Amino acid sequence: MVSPNSSKAGAVSSNEEVNNMNEGEVYFALFADEFDPDEVTKIIGIEPTKTRRKGYPIPRDTFWEYSTGMIEDEVVDVYEMSSSLIATLLPHADKIIQAKERFGLQAKLEVVLTVTPDDTKSTPAIGFESEVIAFLCKVGATINIDTYRGVN
Repeated sequence: MVSPNSSKAGAVSSNEEVNNMNEGEVYFALFADEFDPDEVTKIIGIEPTKTRRKGYPIPRDTFWEYSTGMIEDEVVDVYEMSSSLIATLLPHADKIIQAKERFGLQAKLEVVLTVTPDDTKSTPAIGFESEVIAFLCKVGATINIDTYRGVN
């Protein structure tokens, strides 16, 4: 069956599902030009959820990541997601600093959000508890927030 709007660019046929949910992921990453992520894991004492080695043309850096995983829901709460993530990392803050110094790493908290175009759904709650900010300050991390608009 073809949608009446199928002749329009970007139209969705009736058998395609439109995602009416918000999506979000929060992750903490250590990155640099080149280093051994396994050595970072040994120092920190936490298994990363993902590692990536530098490649051409991407990724431009080697990464060690610890993530909440992708959440899909009507309400995506960055406060809650970041607090949960940092609660796991907080006892390892000194080891994270040690790994940063040993391998010349940079650190960041990355928030990736895809916001549904459905006006009846809530937009994500974006913010950080003071404990999250204190941890990021202690380990010398930045915050990066990437937002995307979902497809109609």
